[in-house]
Amino acid sequence: MAGRDKNDKNIIRYPRRFGFNIGIIVFAFVLIYFLVYLFQYLTETHVSIYEVEMGQIMVRTNYTGLVLRSEDVTYSDESGMVNYYSKEGDKAGYGDLVCSIDQEGSIYEEITAAGTDGSALTMSDLLQVEELITEFSNDYSKDQFYSVYSFGDNLNSEVQENLYLDALEEMGSRADNSSTFSLITASQDGVLAFYTDGYESVTPENFNPDMYQASDYKKNNLKGNTSVSPGQALYKMITDENWNIMIPIDEDATNIYQAQMGEHDDSFVTQITFKKDDTQAYATASIEDYDGQNFLNLAFNSSMVRYISDRYLEVEIGSGEESGLKIPNSAITQKEFLDVPSEYMCKDEDSSELGVLKIFEDKQGEQYIEFVEPEIYFIDEETGDYCIAGEGLSRGDTIQNPESAGRYILNDTVERDGVYNLNKGYAVFKLIDPISSNGEYSIVATGTTYGLSLYDRIALDGDSIQDGEYAN
Repeated sequence: MAGRDKNDKNIIRYPRRFGFNIGIIVFAFVLIYFLVYLFQYLTETHVSIYEVEMGQIMVRTNYTGLVLRSEDVTYSDESGMVNYYSKEGDKAGYGDLVCSIDQEGSIYEEITAAGTDGSALTMSDLLQVEELITEFSNDYSKDQFYSVYSFGDNLNSEVQENLYLDALEEMGSRADNSSTFSLITASQDGVLAFYTDGYESVTPENFNPDMYQASDYKKNNLKGNTSVSPGQALYKMITDENWNIMIPIDEDATNIYQAQMGEHDDSFVTQITFKKDDTQAYATASIEDYDGQNFLNLAFNSSMVRYISDRYLEVEIGSGEESGLKIPNSAITQKEFLDVPSEYMCKDEDSSELGVLKIFEDKQGEQYIEFVEPEIYFIDEETGDYCIAGEGLSRGDTIQNPESAGRYILNDTVERDGVYNLNKGYAVFKLIDPISSNGEYSIVATGTTYGLSLYDRIALDGDSIQDGEYAN
């Protein structure tokens, strides 16, 4: 033990030196930078950006128009109970069976009873029904669910017509030899319709503005009648595939369509979308003046049968293309501005910048005037008023006329459409002057004072950011 202690006393201990490791320093700086960046990223507003570009959009307008066709009504010559053997929209040739009239009523009752007995359907009848169902299933779209109701009506009519015809055929000679039972056949070729509404004799030539009564329209369903009397309508026949839609238009629409038509033409071709089923067709359009009221006359040579049950149709018309700065509608938002009459605006003597003379009041109640330079967003060309906003001015402040002692309280405000410009990294509201719009984009005017310019970067969602807010 003594020897070991002696040796230990000969050992010299040196102080431990601190080892400098550059890697740890670099890693610490990187970690701090990452944490700062992460904090900024999590606290900043993240906005999708859209770059403004020149573009065009098709301008489309919805109207409700009055449908005119070549319609001939057939009237009954006798009284009795009526059965129909065709449905609306069926094509009929001269001599084809349309309906029957039973003056005594017994045959009518047998035919009507047969129409409720589905077990009497033949294999041929069932095949026709199956064909209708298959055709509807192939064309069905969930976006047009309303077509289910019309399909149900057509299917019921098809079944009932087949049962009526089968019952009539079984009666044979009893029906043929009855002096009180009459078969009514088509007197000409055409397409059948079973309603009247008073417009049957109206044409574009004898039309007048008072005939357009979309809100008060009523029609008489002929198939709803179980009996008829002499002079009562039985059915009507549409004898021409050509048809028209008459649409009232105002002065602005007249000018648009007149420009589209051209100086030396009296008509133009335009694409029409029928809103009932989103079917498209082309029409020859002309502008007609009826007693000082302009109507757009749309002439068609197809699709008449598709809308044979409609007297008024809602249509969408493409009225040409508009060009300008193209921006998404999602970028458009609104901002409220103070409205300042032009006579209260003045220039600062030192900077020559436009502003107003605001009246302040100190703690002692003494009033004094200072020049305040607001942000000018818009100048109304008609009134000359300035739309302003910014720090230093708010609703209720009083400003003074620089040329007199007149004072004005800032109470009038105006709300205008605009977008948030992000060229500087933060949001700056810019007013827009919309020319036209569709469901997705708008075309705005170029070269407007304090407005947008080509290639400006704007917030894609205008409601997601506010004035002065930084965007990442």
